[in-house]
Amino acid sequence: MERIEEYLEAILDVQEREKRVARTSDIAKKLNVRPSSVTEMFAKLKEMGYVDYIPYKGVILTEDGRKIAEKIKKYYRVFEKFFRLLGIDEEKAKELSCEMEHHADEKVIEKICPIISGVCNICESCKVEEITLSNAQRGKFVVLAVPSSLKHIIKIDECIEVVENNDTVKIRVDNEIIDLSKEFAKKIVVRRC
Repeated sequence: MERIEEYLEAILDVQEREKRVARTSDIAKKLNVRPSSVTEMFAKLKEMGYVDYIPYKGVILTEDGRKIAEKIKKYYRVFEKFFRLLGIDEEKAKELSCEMEHHADEKVIEKICPIISGVCNICESCKVEEITLSNAQRGKFVVLAVPSSLKHIIKIDECIEVVENNDTVKIRVDNEIIDLSKEFAKKIVVRRC
């Protein structure tokens, strides 16, 4: 299925970028494969109901094909945001995202979305109520995830208060004010109480 997803994603890229059907030569170049391999895959994708294929003209995605391609693109973007948030350089983040996009499912993405929700603009409307502490405004929040190095100070399911969020994030935990760097605060996931 991974190879099929790569083809569908490549076809979607051509359709969106060029605003036309995807030709054999477009996909062969994009995926670095022989044109004859692309022609074979186009026939297979047509048989599966993922594309409308006219020999010597090209393909366009069917509704089913588009859904799969858009899902894979979304997964790629989610992983890329996640890896970049972790501080992984852009090239490595892209490489890892390309590998992971085909092995994830919606349950995995639902676990990652709360972590990246503060830096994400992938979906038109985000249903995720969780944010990173670095994006939290003043108010009370329950802690959902915290690095192990802070677990002695901040506990999961504990209610904390964001006192100030400027160059650093000042929080109140048990009447004690703690000053966190923005980078560290990005690693803490919270939800408004």
